[in-house]
Amino acid sequence: MLTTIILLASATSGAFAAQPAYAQCGGKGFTGGTTCVSGYTCTFSNAYYSQCIPSSSGATTVAPAKSSSTTKAAAPTSTSNNGGGGSGNVLKASFTEYGAGDSFGSPNCQTATTACGYYTTGFNAAASQNLFGVGPGAGAGPDCGVCYRLTIETDSSGNAVSNAGNSIVVEVTNLCPAQGNPLCAQNGLSGTNQYGANVNFDTCKDSGASAALFGNSGVGLGLGTAVQVPCTSQVGSKVT
Repeated sequence: MLTTIILLASATSGAFAAQPAYAQCGGKGFTGGTTCVSGYTCTFSNAYYSQCIPSSSGATTVAPAKSSSTTKAAAPTSTSNNGGGGSGNVLKASFTEYGAGDSFGSPNCQTATTACGYYTTGFNAAASQNLFGVGPGAGAGPDCGVCYRLTIETDSSGNAVSNAGNSIVVEVTNLCPAQGNPLCAQNGLSGTNQYGANVNFDTCKDSGASAALFGNSGVGLGLGTAVQVPCTSQVGSKVT
């Protein structure tokens, strides 16, 4: 009897393991752990996404929402990738959002002060540094103006989202820097972030891209695929 009690206690403890640094720790549709490792605080970003941020950041902590959904979808796979993605090559991707009103104080992302020096009248996004091609302060990267079809499939825990298979086309107009941001710190296009994604696209909320991609999925961090495609009317025209 004593042995049984000890095993049960151990199993219960494991179910609530602390999330690692910068990992998702809450939000609607999220089913993972809601506490963070020592030195990090589960910090509210939006209704669909909370992240483990260093406790010294002074950010506000809000109890994250969870879902009871347990449906799993097949994990997207990546094929060969050459340099900046390459037309037709499928990359495993993670999707986030930035722009006016988020808890990290991001400015309106519809601005000509992006790393590329312009924005678009349609859907646009910041690309992880390995895809963008240059780091902060280096100006426009070789991926500026390149378009990708983003397809969302699961949340960060691998649960199928309600709008799995939903796709939009975005144009790269900004950089998601690697420093201090594990989501965008992949080592080359064969490397992955903490969610197993080769690249990350930080969709611009103010362009409408975030709402169009996430839709009614109930999440603010999703996983899926990205494929380089010709730019379409969805990205609109450049504004400098």
